[in-house]
Amino acid sequence: MSAWPKLAEVRTLLRLQPDPNEDQVIGTALAAAVDFGMRKLSGPIVYVLDASGNPTGEWYVDYSFPADTTTLPDQAHEACLLHAARLYRRRDSIDGTISWGDLGGVRVGGADPDVIALYNGLAPWGFA
Repeated sequence: MSAWPKLAEVRTLLRLQPDPNEDQVIGTALAAAVDFGMRKLSGPIVYVLDASGNPTGEWYVDYSFPADTTTLPDQAHEACLLHAARLYRRRDSIDGTISWGDLGGVRVGGADPDVIALYNGLAPWGFA
């Protein structure tokens, strides 16, 4: 069990040295990845009840692993780490493509299959 990744871990995965400007961009990517992970692994929607047990019309999501958790499964930690690195590198392909000069361009996929597979191994199953 662990916590959500920290900035230094993402920077190490990306093989980057500390840099205030880059750290700000990495931090934004990491915050988005943690938010995605919290939502992906969230618990049920909880409806607020009044003293009589009647619904008040208010609700909240019961996050199983909030931002300050220390019981995060290692699988989710790795998924978030990979996702943050991918989001950081995504800025090099704003329109969804990467150009390789004379070799042409390559389309960047919408989601990392490894990240999705790691989260799907932990997320509650849903049926529609």
